[in-house]
Amino acid sequence: MKLMNEFYLHYLWKMKRLPIHLMQLADGRSLSLLDFGSYNEFENGPDFKNGSILLDELTWFGSIEMHINASDWYKHKHHLDANYNNVILHVVYNSDSEIIQNGRVLPTLELKSWIDLNHFKQYQFLQKNKSSIPCENLFHTIPIEYWENMKNRSIINRLNRKDSYFQTTEEGDLKLIFLKFVARAFGSNLNQQPFEQLLNLIDWETLHKFSLDEFVSRLKFFAFSDESHLRIQWKTKGFRSVSNVPKRVEQFAVFLFNFEFEPEVFELKPKEMISKFETIFKQNGIYDKSLFNNFLINAITPFLYKLTINELITGNHQDQAISILKNLPAESNVFVKKWKNINVIFKSAFDSQAALEIYQQFCARKQCLSCSVGIKILNP
Repeated sequence: MKLMNEFYLHYLWKMKRLPIHLMQLADGRSLSLLDFGSYNEFENGPDFKNGSILLDELTWFGSIEMHINASDWYKHKHHLDANYNNVILHVVYNSDSEIIQNGRVLPTLELKSWIDLNHFKQYQFLQKNKSSIPCENLFHTIPIEYWENMKNRSIINRLNRKDSYFQTTEEGDLKLIFLKFVARAFGSNLNQQPFEQLLNLIDWETLHKFSLDEFVSRLKFFAFSDESHLRIQWKTKGFRSVSNVPKRVEQFAVFLFNFEFEPEVFELKPKEMISKFETIFKQNGIYDKSLFNNFLINAITPFLYKLTINELITGNHQDQAISILKNLPAESNVFVKKWKNINVIFKSAFDSQAALEIYQQFCARKQCLSCSVGIKILNP
């Protein structure tokens, strides 16, 4: 079958969309599948862990590996990897080779004759669709709750990914963790890394030996002088005149110079927290709506989420982060426009951030089989 891929086989296995009770192993033996196992989506090793089968009156516990062709086992060099020694079942589209691992022949289950061709063609339609949103012609055929479920999943995924930027940061230094998020927020999409590098150049012990004007000039020197390694890293494409790089660096310097890190601020109710930071921006003359909203979305909310999952401050701050996103207007960008073109409604930054994550992590990568919307389309 053309264009068969392992992701589709993983999907069939995860969704238990196979008549296992009717199937036999490639060598003709009967098999009872006791547990499909848990999908190993992110770690190295077999595709499904903690599975179990009943074979020849013996119960086997271990991993389950999947391939298009059985011979891919050797092609992928699993025979040289001890992580695959506990595989109890090899599930393949085409059983073209006997596989021996750790001195034993692996039981092999061939799927070729058992796949629903109409279902696979529907999957191929999504994969071959050249639209930026593969399901755009079918999106409005599904109940809205599947889209809402995907939005909720995606917001958590997005906050998790932002937290992963700083896994190596000292957990006790809350101010530094927060300011790293702030640096990336001031850098927007184009200049997150240069802003974070600029933050790393600051000597906090000598900061207030300077006046504000001196500190701003110093940071600009670090950023743009001929001696600066950052000078060639700044990206300016797409920057409006009111938010060009030198202006952003100046605003960043003013924020750093005047901001006092107070952990109790993050215990405020969401609307009070927004008001508190808005006052800080306005009092220091660095407020513009776009910058401020970007600061709340890309610094405050991921920092609150980090507090929650790492218990750096007592309490659950995830609800605060979500509430802040729901209290901010939806963003306007090229990704939001793609969804609006298929009449998706955006009420807040929660919606636009979720849609951005869904587009980047699922639509653009054609990961329809991991998306609640895609799965529902394939299983009406």
